[in-house]
Amino acid sequence: MRAARVLIAALIVSAVACTNDGPSGPVTPTTNASPLPTVDQQVRFVPGEWTYELYGVKATFTWKAGAQPTLSVKNGSELPVGAPGLYVVTRDQRHVDGKVADPAPLDPSASGNYDVTFPSDLTPDDVGLVVLELGDTNWGALGPKIAGS
Repeated sequence: MRAARVLIAALIVSAVACTNDGPSGPVTPTTNASPLPTVDQQVRFVPGEWTYELYGVKATFTWKAGAQPTLSVKNGSELPVGAPGLYVVTRDQRHVDGKVADPAPLDPSASGNYDVTFPSDLTPDDVGLVVLELGDTNWGALGPKIAGS
């Protein structure tokens, strides 16, 4: 009885393996694709400025030496978003929350400009990554602003 089961299993595997009518082995593409064009460009970042845009929400964070850090948020989406907040990850991997002055949820088409404070030992040169929060939701990292954009 056991031998019959093994034989039936082997026949099923063989039948399944032999039903492919196509070639066996690697398939060679039939089209000759050219490589994507690339262009070398000089890019210069604006020191102390970061930007963000997703789903109609735009944010800018500015912090230059000797100046007050500021966050600007424009809700261009069709839905309200939570009160703006942010944190930074420093170059030495510390998570530091920014305290946003008077944050409030933003209705569609609403915008706000907010002063942000950090511990006194943190400087703009310490910032490695800036992360936007709206309400309890982490919306992701802001990118450095590119000069001329």
